[in-house]
Amino acid sequence: MGDREKRFTFWYNDLEGKDFNLVGKKNANLGEMMKAGIPVSPGFALTLYANDLFITETGIKNELDKYLRELGQVTYQKSLKASEFAVNLIEQADIPAEITDEAFREYEKLCGMCGVKDVPVAVRSSGAVSMPGQMETFLNIRGQNDLAKYIKKTWASAYFIEAITYRMNKGMGFLLNIGVGVPKMVNSRVSGVIFTLNPLNGDRSKISVDVSYGLGEAVVSGLVTPDNYLIDKVTLNVIKSTKGSKENMCVYRENGSDIDTVNVPEDKRQIFCISHDELAELCRVAKAIDKYYGKPYDIEFGIDGDLPFPQNVIILQVRPESVWLKKEEKAKTERKQSAMDRITSQLITGVRVK
Repeated sequence: MGDREKRFTFWYNDLEGKDFNLVGKKNANLGEMMKAGIPVSPGFALTLYANDLFITETGIKNELDKYLRELGQVTYQKSLKASEFAVNLIEQADIPAEITDEAFREYEKLCGMCGVKDVPVAVRSSGAVSMPGQMETFLNIRGQNDLAKYIKKTWASAYFIEAITYRMNKGMGFLLNIGVGVPKMVNSRVSGVIFTLNPLNGDRSKISVDVSYGLGEAVVSGLVTPDNYLIDKVTLNVIKSTKGSKENMCVYRENGSDIDTVNVPEDKRQIFCISHDELAELCRVAKAIDKYYGKPYDIEFGIDGDLPFPQNVIILQVRPESVWLKKEEKAKTERKQSAMDRITSQLITGVRVK
């Protein structure tokens, strides 16, 4: 095991996309984006090795191995009990001091960079394999004690029943070490999701933007009907704009590690929540991401209420768009197979000469 493989933390700007086996895909992608000059909130990542050391040194790994050996035939009910057993073990255990000391040191460094005592951060799961929506993200976490608490909660989320069932269906094992991302929270005036294609029909000449007030949780979770824009990817002209009802927004809880959902005032609901310049800058950045990776991407963003334009446009997370890429791959496979089938058929039966 090399020096990098035995580290507990990496700053995003020390990472590249190829480092996903060290810190998980979300974290590695954020490092790659920083290298490409894409605006990302500063932060650091805890490694899969840190997670592995935690479950090994605390004896959790041995207890889980023993529990699984005695489980017998796996059913959904038994998986549910295994999930509860694993989550409880993780949440009750203490993180080894060598990991917390380093995580706290990096957190204090981030506080210093931002000029904020107990700067609010997100604590996000980051698996080395893509498992969209299966594990947790915690927002507005402040101070060392809560940071340690929510790192454990993030590790534990790898054993939620949804994540376990997903792995079982994919033929993966029960045990899973994940990375944890700790970026500075963006004080999002508005936030949302961009697809660098039309998600309704897969048209790559378009960009789709969903945006609403407050933190992105409301848009990603489907809590609100956001404003939607369909944009020409070449000219960046707006082809269609649809005003959403934007009933609620997620905001930081004052003096606490959590978020609250509050009502959006009626006058704000009646107007589009993003300026033309901000929309154009978002699309410019989205195009740069699409071009850099060479395929359509699903991008979460926030527009920071504390920063001037265009520094206020921050990319929070990126992942390859999955629905249309999978359909394309399936179509390519089917085309190849049908051509091969025709050749094989002709070899077996011969070609009829007219």
